[in-house]
Amino acid sequence: MLQIKICGIKTEEDLIKLINHNITWAGFVFYAKSIRNVGLDQSNLFKISKNKIGRVALFVDPKDNFLESVVKTMRPDLIQLHGSENTERCADIKKKFGIPVMKAFHINDQNSFERVLRYENFVDRLLFDAKLTNDKLKGKKTDTLNWNLMKNYKGNKEWMLAGGLNHNNIINAVKLSGARSVDISSGIENKPGIKSELLLNKLVNQLKS
Repeated sequence: MLQIKICGIKTEEDLIKLINHNITWAGFVFYAKSIRNVGLDQSNLFKISKNKIGRVALFVDPKDNFLESVVKTMRPDLIQLHGSENTERCADIKKKFGIPVMKAFHINDQNSFERVLRYENFVDRLLFDAKLTNDKLKGKKTDTLNWNLMKNYKGNKEWMLAGGLNHNNIINAVKLSGARSVDISSGIENKPGIKSELLLNKLVNQLKS
């Protein structure tokens, strides 16, 4: 069964849409430069999602005190690291907070996987994404990866495919990449940061078909 993560959840309405569609993971962005950033004061999101959907907390080069605050408030099921965290930092976060870690990588060509393999023994999951740009932080549509490149990953970790996925390309992306988990954000938005139920329906229906 394909796992689906919808990232960048900011409102109760959008969160409930995911729960009603039995989406696997809800992603909450804790990065001030992102238009999809959420604050610790939005505790209603964490209360609603508890025990109803997998919760992923996304960070970019976070400090320990900030991680501690989020973990205490939210208690995510998975920590996603989207910055320049090295292997030691990933292992340190996993050990300190006792929560599985997923490290994101920007895949440009087959040589990108040489760096990926160095993280195999330090994280629980991997995420393969398009390059993080200022446009992406502003919520604009992102480029897709060359999905055929995923065949160059020779490791043993569970991995998730991201980067410009939507209902128009999701089937092709899964077939070409072999992905068993996908991560969608702007692909189901009519405007940055706001999820569209219509586009979510189209995505889910494509995958069901």
